[in-house]
Amino acid sequence: MTADRLLRLYPPAWRARYGDEFLATAGEAALSARNVFDIVMVAIDAWLSSDVRNATRAWRPAADSAGPAASGGGMPMLKTMLQCGRTSSGVTPRDGLIGAGVMLAINVLFAGVGIVLHRSGWTATGEALKGLAFPASFTLSMPWWLMKGTPKRAQAAILGFTMALLIAATFIATKI
Repeated sequence: MTADRLLRLYPPAWRARYGDEFLATAGEAALSARNVFDIVMVAIDAWLSSDVRNATRAWRPAADSAGPAASGGGMPMLKTMLQCGRTSSGVTPRDGLIGAGVMLAINVLFAGVGIVLHRSGWTATGEALKGLAFPASFTLSMPWWLMKGTPKRAQAAILGFTMALLIAATFIATKI
């Protein structure tokens, strides 16, 4: 597969801004399966990523030029891609520490209650809680570090659905 065929997978604004540079970087030789896979994944990201949409929407080629390199405007593709990865999430070191503390506390709580229940004769329930210790603690710590800035209702929906799914899977596992 060649790069010019894969270029068609990208959004039109992306092709207009980065197409020439993409083709020059990829070359004219046939691409390996790994390169094709990577290019397809980046094309999907280009369609879904708001950073890419904003970068290509803001760029307009000069009327007398062939593209951003010729006009001196715009940014080379690699530099733009690197900057997209450096967007600030708004998570502070304090938020990270709070998230880690929440995760440790919930992990210890689930594991401790699981051990007590196991020793009290509730073997399946105790094992289930011990098994849920990490996934539950990870999930319930997300509002402090991964979901920072997400609306509270969305956080509640995501956490509720994820916890319900974990509990249902654990319940089914105890019955097998």
